[in-house]
Amino acid sequence: MVEARADTQRAVEIAPRVWWVGAMLPGDRFQCHVYLVEQGDQSVLIDPGSALIVDETIRKVDEIVGVDHVRWLVCSHADPDIIGALPALVAHGLHPEARIVTHWRDEALIVHSGTPLPYWRVEENGWRLPLEDRALSFIFSPYLHFAGAFCTFDDATRTLFSGDLFGGFTVDQELYASSLAYFDAIRAFHEHYMPSREILVHTLEQVRELVPTTIAPQHGQIIRHELITPIIDRLEKLECGIYLLSRDDPGLAFLLAANRTVRDVVDTLVREQSFTAVAAHLDELARRTLRASYLEIWAGSDLFTLEFSAADGFAGHLATAPPDVQRVLHGDTPLPGPRYIWPLTSVETNEVNGAAVLGFDATPTIDPATRTVLAQITGLVEVGMEREVLARTTDAERARWQDRAVHDSLTGVYNRVTLGECFSRVAALDDRHDHPQLAALMVDIDHFKVVNDEFGHQTGDLVLQLVAKCLAASVRPTDFVFRYGGEEFLVLLVDVDEATARVAAERVRSRLLNLADGVPPVTVSVGIAVRRAGEDRESLVERADAALYEAKETGRDRVVVAPA
Repeated sequence: MVEARADTQRAVEIAPRVWWVGAMLPGDRFQCHVYLVEQGDQSVLIDPGSALIVDETIRKVDEIVGVDHVRWLVCSHADPDIIGALPALVAHGLHPEARIVTHWRDEALIVHSGTPLPYWRVEENGWRLPLEDRALSFIFSPYLHFAGAFCTFDDATRTLFSGDLFGGFTVDQELYASSLAYFDAIRAFHEHYMPSREILVHTLEQVRELVPTTIAPQHGQIIRHELITPIIDRLEKLECGIYLLSRDDPGLAFLLAANRTVRDVVDTLVREQSFTAVAAHLDELARRTLRASYLEIWAGSDLFTLEFSAADGFAGHLATAPPDVQRVLHGDTPLPGPRYIWPLTSVETNEVNGAAVLGFDATPTIDPATRTVLAQITGLVEVGMEREVLARTTDAERARWQDRAVHDSLTGVYNRVTLGECFSRVAALDDRHDHPQLAALMVDIDHFKVVNDEFGHQTGDLVLQLVAKCLAASVRPTDFVFRYGGEEFLVLLVDVDEATARVAAERVRSRLLNLADGVPPVTVSVGIAVRRAGEDRESLVERADAALYEAKETGRDRVVVAPA
C-alpha cells in the first residue's frame, strides 16, 4: 500500500512498474500528471505533459529507465497540457523508434506541435498495445472532452489512465484522493469540461466493465479501489456541459429536451425490433419531456370512432373503440385525466390505423414548439407501426426456419453446419491481432454409452441437453458452442490465450460433475488447441481432437492442451 501522502519530489510507484512522474506546481488548481509504464527499452509515457513540468518529468524518468528507453508516448487527446512536453522530450533523446500513440482525430492537431515523430494509431491496431509483461488496452471516450479522446487500461495492474475523465480541480498538493470529498473537485471539473451527462455515462459504463483497481487521471488526484464505485455512481447523475446553461434558459432547456427526445425515438426505432419495446420507451420519454402522466398507443385497422377537436387539430377524445383496436401499452382499464389524442396513419395508404394518447394530471398548455416536436415524433411512430405490421407477418415463419437451420434440435446449441461460417467470422478478427487469440475446446462425455445402456436413451438425451446448457452458461456470450457429433461438443473461445482457455475448460469440467438431481453423474474430457497464426478450421479442430484423445487415453475427466 502506498502511503497516503506521497513524496512527489520523486517518482511514485502507484502500481507494479507503473510510476507517477509528473510535478506539482504550487498554487495551480490544474495539476498535470504524467505516468510511466516501466518496460525496459519499450517503456511507455502516458500523457507526456505540460511544457511547465517537462524538466521534472525527464529527471524522474531518467531515475527509473532513462528517457532514451521511452518507445511509446500515449497522447489521449491533443491539449497543450498533454503535448506541450513533446519537443523537449525529443530534444533530450527518446528511443530511436519512438512513436506517438494516439487517435487519428488527435493526430490532426498534434502534428501542429512540430514534433517529428511517427504515429501509431490506436484504431488501426485493434485498440491494444502488447508489451513485455502486459498489454495496454485503449477505450474510446469521444468528446470527454475531445472528439478523439480515449483512456488507457493496463491489463496487468488494472490501472486506468483516464485522461480528463475523473479529473478534478485541486488546491492541495496531495497525489491520492483520501475520501469521497474529492468528488467536489471532480464535479467542478466535469461540469465545465464534459459536454453532457449522456456522453459521460456512455464511457462510464465501459469503465465499470473493466473493474479497475486504480484510476490515474491526468488532472486532480489518483483514485484508489475503494472510492472508484461510489465516485462513478455520483458521476452518472451529474449534469454537465450545455445542460447547465438550460437551468436559466427555459427556451434552451426545451430545445435540448426536444432534440434529445426525437433522437431517442430514432435510436429506439433503429435498435428495437419490437414495437411494444418502442412504445414503452416512448412512454418514458413522454413522462420525462412533456411531463405526461401516461402515453397510450392504439393500433387497429378501423378507427372511424376516433373524434378530433377542431380547436387544435389533434386534441380530442376516443369514443367506444371497435373490437380490432388494441392498446399497445396499457390494459383495458380507462385512465383518468385530460387526454390529448393525435392520429397515426399508414405510410403507404395515408389512412388512419392508430392513435397516440397523452394523458395528464392537469390540463397542459400545448404550445406551437411542443406541437412541432409531437409532429416529428408522430411521423417516426407511424414508420414504426408500419414496420411492425410487416414484421409480424413474416417473423414467426422466418424465425422457425432460421432456428432449425443453425441450431441442433436436441440441445439448442449451434449445429455442425454453422461451424464453418462462425469460424470464418472469428478467424478474420483473430488475424488482426499480433498473436492468435482464438482457442478450440473439444469436449467429450466420458463413458456416454454406459449412460444409454444403463439408463436408456431418453436419459442420455437429457444428459446431452444438460451438458449443452452447462457449456453455454460457462462461456461468454461472444463465444460459440456447437454439438459436433454424438456426445462431442466443440467450443470456440474468442480473444483468449492458452492460460485463459485452460481456466475456461477446467470451469466446464468442474461444473459438469453435478448436472442435476435424477441424472447419472458424468465427467468430460477436454482437448484444447490455441489457433496458430493463419491456421484453418480443419487443422485447429484436428489438434483439439488429438488433445482430447490424449485426455481419454490418460484417464479421462481431465484437460489436455495441444502443443502450440
